[in-house]
Amino acid sequence: MSSTQPDMTQQVPIADTVVRYRRIVTGNAADGKSVILSDEICQNIKAIMGVGTFATTELWKVDETPVNFTKEADDPAAESVSVAPPLNGNVFRIVEYPPDREWQKSASFDVMTHATPSIDYAFVIEGEIYAIVDKGETLMKSGDVLIQRGTSHAWSNRSDKPCRVLFAMIGAIGS
Repeated sequence: MSSTQPDMTQQVPIADTVVRYRRIVTGNAADGKSVILSDEICQNIKAIMGVGTFATTELWKVDETPVNFTKEADDPAAESVSVAPPLNGNVFRIVEYPPDREWQKSASFDVMTHATPSIDYAFVIEGEIYAIVDKGETLMKSGDVLIQRGTSHAWSNRSDKPCRVLFAMIGAIGS
């Protein structure tokens, strides 16, 4: 699997406060019966912008759909992390956003406005975060869902606690 976008992560220690997620992966045995292939804490956790409390856990990634299970890697999310999914594929990830004040001082840039060629389903697992677009913003809280349709956007955690957001990102054209 490869992506044409640069890796958004840096090799720094992940803070102990960042949640580790259990990932269970199924498959089929040689006899065609379904089995649990792995059941463990997902190891694909990386710091974003060199900040140990600003992290992404890459749960799964595919280069194209439909997925060909006979050619899929054992852990396709173990590769480098890019903001957008592959054009014909998808990414399933959790991002832990620390309060803005914790990362903005140490980051190489303070504005994270971006657009990805994808449709993104963002579900706030815990905490609160502002979804910011060119002409407005809205506060999202635990249980809220945003359908991000390839538009320019940014995220801002103005609270004093981390915010955890689950993303299902599917490659798209025409944004």
